[in-house]
Amino acid sequence: MRFRFATLATLALAALLPATAVAQDAQPKALIIAPHLTSYTLGSGATKSTVSQMAVPMMVVLPFSERFSMDITTAFANSKVESGGNTGTISGLTDTQLRANFSPTGGTLVFTVGLNIPTGQYTIPEDQQEAAGQIGNDFLNYPVSSMGNGLAGTGGVAYVRTLGSWNLGLGTSFRKSTEFAAFSVASSEFRFQPADEIRLQLGLDRPMGDGQVEFGVSYSAFGEDIADTTSYSTGDRLIATGSWTFPVKRTNVFLSAWNLYRMEGQRFGGDAPTENVANVNAGVSFDAGPVLLQPNVEVRLWQADGVKAGNLFNTALRARFGAGNFTFIPSVGFATGNIYDTGSGAATKISGLRSSLTIRWN
Repeated sequence: MRFRFATLATLALAALLPATAVAQDAQPKALIIAPHLTSYTLGSGATKSTVSQMAVPMMVVLPFSERFSMDITTAFANSKVESGGNTGTISGLTDTQLRANFSPTGGTLVFTVGLNIPTGQYTIPEDQQEAAGQIGNDFLNYPVSSMGNGLAGTGGVAYVRTLGSWNLGLGTSFRKSTEFAAFSVASSEFRFQPADEIRLQLGLDRPMGDGQVEFGVSYSAFGEDIADTTSYSTGDRLIATGSWTFPVKRTNVFLSAWNLYRMEGQRFGGDAPTENVANVNAGVSFDAGPVLLQPNVEVRLWQADGVKAGNLFNTALRARFGAGNFTFIPSVGFATGNIYDTGSGAATKISGLRSSLTIRWN
């Protein structure tokens, strides 16, 4: 039953919560705070620029019964861009997500209703727009990619069943957003209507020897965004994931990979080309006294319209230890790589730092 619930919970959470919240491994009766610091430096000398973000995601899980629970997620973020002696900053609370789960069958079927409350910053002035735009990057993957997305509602359902030694999970959700004033230019407001989204998900997992394998695929179909009087499409997205964990002597080995493919869309002035971001991760975990240590390395590759656009090599160390009702998970990682001009192929050096401290009480 443990494996069936893990698959179902993954589907239900991913359908309605931001990635930063899903990654926090939420448990019943939990309060989670997870400060993140992410900073990337691109280029050198006169062309050097730095994009950094301090984000503090917060999540509260409220289980009312075995069949009904709610959770609340929000974050505070401060994002800054420094380039050519100029600095742009955007700071504040992001939107707040409320989510309710109901399982009439005690675990095999879950209905989920979510509400995105517009507590984030809207009507972004000109001097903050560069900072707001830089964090929405699939390749660099900042913890908070948007300060706000307007009032929105989501409904979803997830179902799990056993097929031999496999557990199969299926999920679907629909998101409807409302219009809001997104930018302010020369004292004029530009209104934005986010596209509706339909998401389909499939997950598989099973024990393999003394370990576990998991696979997942998610397809998100978007309608047309409307900015002021112009409509455009960001392109549908297909995400595939896979992982394998297994023990080797006194350590556990973890191998995982994900691939995000964004299909062709439309933007201001023409077509938006396809994009693909692929990531492979390998790590181990072992006990060092009362502390669990988890070093890992990962490689990320980015293509735009089939042309090399970037690569990134990350190495990180995460620890995990408990103290009473608290669990602490600090981590620190370093990155190096290149971003390429898709026309000329010219490379721009990139280096980065990522650190976080997840604190969970339950």
